Amino acid sequence: MKIKLIAPHEERKDALSSPFRFQRVNLPLLAALTPPGHTITLVEEAFAPDDINQDVDLVGISVLTELALRAYHIADIYRRKGVKVVMGGIHPTVLPEEALKHADAVVVGEAEGVWPRLVYDTSVGQMQRIYQAGKMTELKSLPKPARKLSPEAKYKRYNPIPIPIGIETSRGCPNDCEFCCIGSTLGKQYRVRPVQEVIDEIESIDSAHLFFVDDALGLNRKVAKELFTEMIPLKKRWLAQGTVSLAEDPELLSLMKRSGCLGLLIGFESVQKVTQDQVRKIKNLKIDFYKAMRRFHGEGFGILGSFVFGFDFENKDVFEQTYEFIMKSYMDVVQLRILTPYPGTRLYKRLLNEGRMFEHDWWLKGHPPDTVLYQPKGMTADELISGYASLNRQAYSAGAIMKRFFGMTPWKRTMLGCMTYTGVNLSTRKRYFNALKNPQPFAGVSNSTGKQ
Repeated sequence: MKIKLIAPHEERKDALSSPFRFQRVNLPLLAALTPPGHTITLVEEAFAPDDINQDVDLVGISVLTELALRAYHIADIYRRKGVKVVMGGIHPTVLPEEALKHADAVVVGEAEGVWPRLVYDTSVGQMQRIYQAGKMTELKSLPKPARKLSPEAKYKRYNPIPIPIGIETSRGCPNDCEFCCIGSTLGKQYRVRPVQEVIDEIESIDSAHLFFVDDALGLNRKVAKELFTEMIPLKKRWLAQGTVSLAEDPELLSLMKRSGCLGLLIGFESVQKVTQDQVRKIKNLKIDFYKAMRRFHGEGFGILGSFVFGFDFENKDVFEQTYEFIMKSYMDVVQLRILTPYPGTRLYKRLLNEGRMFEHDWWLKGHPPDTVLYQPKGMTADELISGYASLNRQAYSAGAIMKRFFGMTPWKRTMLGCMTYTGVNLSTRKRYFNALKNPQPFAGVSNSTGKQ
């Protein structure tokens, strides 16, 4: 069979301008798990458009909730052409019946254990409607992803460093935060790959630039230290996402630096203590945010700090307090988000039960990111909207960008550091300011019935 695996991407121009991109792991891994005798094409819409006229027999689409509408559109096109379509990923796992309205089959759970059977069933005309993963994937002895099949980037964007190659060292998260569905979809048990297998895979990658796609990198400190120690001679440069708790361990940070870490996306979530106590991954930290930033910067890491607004225990003072922390800590780049109730999370279920959701199926309505989708509790919807917009303009004002640049972060003193800081901040500023022009459909709504 001719098989095509697709990772959808938003078609909005501001989404295509985002500088934060990396080559995915999941599609090349599925390609490597495909039985012999089939041809594979990989499509990542973030890098290059799909050729819908290509002759294919089976299309597999990986679906995130915020991209569900785009994924369904792609699926409908291929099905009208008579091509079999299978969907997998977090969204179809949570809402398989919805996905089946647009697909011939759905994979529920992790695909590695069922993909070879699905391919065989399809090849003999016996495709099933649902392929349920019976257990979590054993991360030992996974094949090396078929990265040579990944498409070359055709969209022109600002790239201070070559596009990093995604690599995975672990899955699962025991934190079980109310707003996250990682625990329910990838498991609450933190599973790690054997260190030597990760090292062997890294050695097989031609690029010197990596991105660790783990949702909770370094949660097992012993394994993480072993991995980073083994990486030191490989001379790689890497980025990752992680939690503030990484800064609790100076030895770990030192090994990360020596192994080639350039920067981290850190989920600070909220600067208000009462909210921190409700977010499990930053609850009971042994280090405060300012000290964590000093340690991260002390190792020369660039930090993209992520903050989420709209938690029940937050009040409108959170915006001014967040700006103060961003500026005093010389945050390198800032990601500001409005809390999104994703299906499959306890947050979504609770807000639905409390009658606070403005739309129960918001992902099918085409709303852009950072739309207020529910009635906040600690402030009004309008206060959340205006406070969020004001903070965006403050944090990404020309003066704020310059002041943060002149912080004491060593990595910004290099030519690459200056180019990266300036380029990423200006492109992010442009994207966020353009996004602020998007209308907020529920501004002025006082409750879930839509009364104003």
